[in-house]
Amino acid sequence: MDRHTKAGILRAGIAAPSADNSQPWRFAWNGDDLDLGIDADRSGRVSDTRYVLSDLAAGACLENMIIHARSLGYVADLQTFPHHDDGLWVARIRWRRDPECDQVEPLADAIERRQTDRSFPWRGPITTATQARLDAQAREIPGQRLYWPQAPHEKKAALSVIRLAETLRFRSPLLHAELFSSIRFAAGWHTACEEGLAPATLAVEPPLRPVFQAMRRPAVMTMLNRLGAASVLGWRSAWLPIRLSPGLCLLVVPSTARSDVLAGGRALQRVWLQATLDGLSVQPYAAAGVLSLGFVPVEPPFQQPLSRLGSALHDLCAPGHGLVFLRLGHVRSAPRTRSGRRAPASFGASP
Repeated sequence: MDRHTKAGILRAGIAAPSADNSQPWRFAWNGDDLDLGIDADRSGRVSDTRYVLSDLAAGACLENMIIHARSLGYVADLQTFPHHDDGLWVARIRWRRDPECDQVEPLADAIERRQTDRSFPWRGPITTATQARLDAQAREIPGQRLYWPQAPHEKKAALSVIRLAETLRFRSPLLHAELFSSIRFAAGWHTACEEGLAPATLAVEPPLRPVFQAMRRPAVMTMLNRLGAASVLGWRSAWLPIRLSPGLCLLVVPSTARSDVLAGGRALQRVWLQATLDGLSVQPYAAAGVLSLGFVPVEPPFQQPLSRLGSALHDLCAPGHGLVFLRLGHVRSAPRTRSGRRAPASFGASP
């Protein structure tokens, strides 16, 4: 495998999504073997205590690399979590040229085009054929599936769960600090940044931007929460955009084992890439799934709402564990600003 091919594989992996654009990946080449790890400096925060978010990002990164390499005629011999004493070592991939690998990889064309879109309203509908294609992509990874709330009571329950989770992100001081630490306000409201969330990508309405920026200060957020701000923000950031979009689905993993969460990240990426090919915009909502697992050490006053969240999500999608909601729909034009990426050399390996 030459340097050009290796560099392309890394670029494909780095293009994957990650929570708050944290990009928690580390790479190391040993000949044609590639080790994928989690960056300890960019993982393990409050919502990532058990590396759920990092494992999801690693799975998406892994799937991007596998898809890109297959489009070039290489197949991956994959070993996940190869050393039980090193929880940050996620996978070892041995690449080999397969002369019989002449399979077309349409998903590879969507790797660079995929992005998060937080705008709304979106148009529809999501056709049954499109839904079937997304379902099929999730099932390509064994054990993974999508759940689509269809009946009115299911949609209402899903909206309630998502709104509760998003509200908790503004009510809990720990979650509030984590959220706002990822926003790079220094980038301004019109430019991108190579790591973290640029304000320009958040779809905050211009009149509300000064208030939103002030919310990063704990004292301001505490004062506004006395007036019900967290509930309003949960409505604005989750309930309203989802109500004004034609599609909502939930990625369901069979267990909370790290190997299943990693596989969930792979399935999530395949679904997202297929949605991109189908002309759909996508916004992920991971807070409900991650908070419901019980791994996030929030303050005592918020532990009971977390417990209710876990029960409600289990009732919605059992068997299995709901991990990431995806809001889907069609827009007239793509967002003008998208999250950037760090230079490939910063991930620890050059080809």
